[in-house]
Amino acid sequence: RALNRDLYFWLAAHAAALQPPPPAKNAVQADLLALRAALTAAERVCSELPGFRDRYDRLRDALLPLRPQRRLPPLEQALEVVIRHALGEETPASAFAGQLVTLVTSPGVSVDNVQAPANYHPPLPVPLWATRFSLGTHNVERPDAEDEDGQTPLQDQREGGKRKARRQQQDQAEREDSLIFNRFEKMLSFAEMVNVNRMVDDEEDEDAGKAAEQLEEITVSPHQQQAAARLRMDLDLPPGEALGAASAAEVTYPEWNYRKRVMLPAHCTVLPGEQAADGDIWQPDAAMKQRVRRVRRQFEALRPKRMLLRGQLDGNELDIDAVVRAQADQSASGSSSDRLYADARTVERDLAVSILVDVSLSTEAWVDDRRVIDLEKEALLVLGHGLQACGDEFAIHSFTSRRRDKVWLQTLKDFREPMNGDVEQRIGALKPGHYTRMGTAIRHLTSGLADLGQRHRLLLVLTDGKPNDTDYYEGRYALEDTRHAVREARRAGVRVFAVTIDRESQGYFPRIFGRGGYSVVYRPEHLSTALPAIYRQIVAQ
Repeated sequence: RALNRDLYFWLAAHAAALQPPPPAKNAVQADLLALRAALTAAERVCSELPGFRDRYDRLRDALLPLRPQRRLPPLEQALEVVIRHALGEETPASAFAGQLVTLVTSPGVSVDNVQAPANYHPPLPVPLWATRFSLGTHNVERPDAEDEDGQTPLQDQREGGKRKARRQQQDQAEREDSLIFNRFEKMLSFAEMVNVNRMVDDEEDEDAGKAAEQLEEITVSPHQQQAAARLRMDLDLPPGEALGAASAAEVTYPEWNYRKRVMLPAHCTVLPGEQAADGDIWQPDAAMKQRVRRVRRQFEALRPKRMLLRGQLDGNELDIDAVVRAQADQSASGSSSDRLYADARTVERDLAVSILVDVSLSTEAWVDDRRVIDLEKEALLVLGHGLQACGDEFAIHSFTSRRRDKVWLQTLKDFREPMNGDVEQRIGALKPGHYTRMGTAIRHLTSGLADLGQRHRLLLVLTDGKPNDTDYYEGRYALEDTRHAVREARRAGVRVFAVTIDRESQGYFPRIFGRGGYSVVYRPEHLSTALPAIYRQIVAQ
């Protein structure tokens, strides 16, 4: 504990003294400059704050034995020797390592002549040195993008218009690899970035200039070129698949048009129904059952505990402290409190949880020999048994969509139903669907949660990517509608929290769900085991 306290104060001082290294031309140079910056900052702290030197020495002595000894290529081994020398090891015997020590400890010496070999791997991080960067990352100088006239700002042709831009090469005309390198459901978004001639009919907005002002990113084709080939795709579906599952009652919801800043009334149609079980009996494998049992025990720890309430008017036993206090008050003033009992009661959370899982076409993708849809099934199984164990009322729903008039929302478990074998079979019957009109699905479940009597209501969304659909519902339009639906839910008293396995979600999830309104699981195979900690965080808030 003492070393942890020393490390806390040391890192605070080191981070304050640290200056970012200059740009490098390759990964080895970046690591050398990063080491130089870290050692310079450490020396500055020790010289300006002499009391930190003993603390620094204690931390180095404790850290050096913990650093693993590895067999490495010559350059990586020499760099590891430099780090160990900086942590207090004796002067390296290798001449090459000695040269690197001189290079790192001499601020005026250039590292431009150091070349990076193929398959170079950066050294292990040093917890003793604060960083504003990661060792081994490319912090390489890049020439500024310039137009033909040498200027980077794009001047708007209209009066008073000026826009700063960043150029990114997206020419796909000379590619020789296969065109099919993305998920098919992303093809519409991908088509915006392909260097092809576009017909005017593809534009939905009557005033393209006004639409351009609202876009954060515009794709411009610098020249016209005929397509080298044509791609034709035919999709054949059985009639039942094309029509989707039958629905007992259609429900319409509005949709937010951020361009016009209006709600489009009765714009989307939800087709609610109950998820049907497959004919085959679905059984989780042994490993999944073991994970379910382990996570269930973690959820059981979240069950509301019994609390002893003192100073009650009635109860199972006398509150001795209250009795003594009342007797003293009676003797001193002639009056006393009649709250003389203690009672043990279970404090309920009074919470209703509605789980919404995305089963769009992208869940057909594979991650480490498992499909995303299978990871979601395991997560639902774990979450269902966990919530059953901690005593919170919950329901489970899945959703997918195809255009605004078909948003399927299937119920796997309602609030009145226990987590039993029937629910497990419905979870096992989940299959990848179509697209992800998330805003409409959130509005539908919000309306159901708002009618419940619980004091606290939570909508938990499990998804693997951005909201999108096969019509205009994509890009910023889809993000803004989903964001508006989340805000509507929170105004109605429903807490909305999202869990995603999309590593790119940091670019758009904060916009939709806000700070503290989402969690990213960067390793999808850990989704089920990460849920207890996520749920504990939500309940604590």
